[in-house]
Amino acid sequence: MKPAHRIIVSTENNAYSGWQCKLFYFSAVTRLKHQPMFIVHDSGMDWQRDFHDLVRAGATVLAAPSYAQGPRDFYQPRNTAGTLTHAAEICADDELIVLCDPDMIFLGEPRFPDVLSGNFYSYMNYDDPDVLAAAQNLSLPRARIEKQKEELRCGVPYVIPSKIAQSLGEAWLEATDAFSKRSWIDIMHAFGLAAVKLGLRVKRTDIVDVNLHQDTRVTKKIIHYCYGDEVWEKRSFIDEQACEVWHPKISARKGTILGELVTQLHEAREFYSNAYF
Repeated sequence: MKPAHRIIVSTENNAYSGWQCKLFYFSAVTRLKHQPMFIVHDSGMDWQRDFHDLVRAGATVLAAPSYAQGPRDFYQPRNTAGTLTHAAEICADDELIVLCDPDMIFLGEPRFPDVLSGNFYSYMNYDDPDVLAAAQNLSLPRARIEKQKEELRCGVPYVIPSKIAQSLGEAWLEATDAFSKRSWIDIMHAFGLAAVKLGLRVKRTDIVDVNLHQDTRVTKKIIHYCYGDEVWEKRSFIDEQACEVWHPKISARKGTILGELVTQLHEAREFYSNAYF
């Protein structure tokens, strides 16, 4: 990881995102010795308490407007593209934005590229009719999608050279609005369509373990806990249940994905438990 890489997390102002950001911060500063930046999108409410805790812990936490309201509907993932346009105003031209979701932890230092890139996600499909319809709405010929569709099957962490962040962010928002049927995955496919529209090539990386099978051994430097099962599921910790996440009542084998999650939750609880908080 080069000094030019700046990790930026796009997040929502709620308790569910708040604890994830606290875990992300703890993981980044202890495993990477890196200070990430958190961009919190406006919800019309005062910041949730966890974001004040992050500031007290030394994190950089910035407010940003909400981009969730598009021309046709309210789609919260639109804020991820909005984060990029906001980050473009902050970062120097020679920096590389590493755009992350909050539900990620680190085990060591990943090898982030120094070119536009995204991590491989197998479930993405640029032959999907809804994706092709969005491409047509953007006047993108199918042949152009076909040429790049494998490299575009990617998501967080994205690495984006700051000098193209503004134009890519704007194209990403436009591509997101080209989808007529809403799905949580639209924002990921829209990133690929935006890259094609701007004539950009994307380097596909493979530096992330996901918790689809939580008892498998960790092999990568990043865990993206976007899934879950009957043993542990991030979506169990929303609103009034959020504080319970710091007291996992489960055991997991050391060296597994779930084992690392549980370990870091315990360690993060201690990290934030002094009287100052």
